[in-house]
Amino acid sequence: MNIYHPIQELQAFGIATAGISLRHGGVSRAPYASLNLGEHVNDDPNAVETNRKILFQETGLTNLRYCRQIHSASVVHVNEETQPLAEHIPEADALVTAQHNIALGIFTADCIPIFVLDIETPAIGIVHAGWRGTFAQIAINAITQMRTRFGTRPKNCHIHLGPSIQKCCYTVSAELLTQFTAEFGSTVANGTNLSLQTANIHQLIEIGVLPAAISVSEFCTACRTDLFYSHRAENGQTGRMLSFIRLNAKNESAR
Repeated sequence: MNIYHPIQELQAFGIATAGISLRHGGVSRAPYASLNLGEHVNDDPNAVETNRKILFQETGLTNLRYCRQIHSASVVHVNEETQPLAEHIPEADALVTAQHNIALGIFTADCIPIFVLDIETPAIGIVHAGWRGTFAQIAINAITQMRTRFGTRPKNCHIHLGPSIQKCCYTVSAELLTQFTAEFGSTVANGTNLSLQTANIHQLIEIGVLPAAISVSEFCTACRTDLFYSHRAENGQTGRMLSFIRLNAKNESAR
């Protein structure tokens, strides 16, 4: 049984490993069944720890860094000097690094995991984009941080928007829809539904990411609860997937 979905669009460059966990193959009981990787959803902590060990063994991930997600526009730069998770989990919604020995991760169950790969520097980022983070332009903030820290240029970035709730299922209030259409254009709306994917793509292209370098997952998490957790489709009581990205060491290919 596959327990994670590799992001082939990024792994094809041979310099990074990226993927998102699926919901099967773990030990958590309902409603978190079964590979819940989130510590903050009231699942049994021992089950979450076991699930992480299962995923790490399957993917070869080590030195994973993540943040306490708060639906913000905050970005954290992670390097060898950053405090280890045992001592400090920063509050933020995006992580960036140019170091090869660090894996970056975020947790989702409908929000968009946005994977960023600068193929020239190289450098990586990962973003948790719900509607608040999208409206606050969290993806732009991550790439801006990469430009400041590493010299990343948007035209050298390849972006993947991972499995998340899509416009087929994401019904929002008229007020929120009006705010998004005023900011990002009418194409973000589909009747009473909102496309966070379109809003993020609009932002990314505006700062110089090439349209051909942006890919979007075919999977809607609310439609495919057989594969993914969905906060909305499962009435707010469910697990979390882990999206991760890591720069490969020299002479190491993606798994």
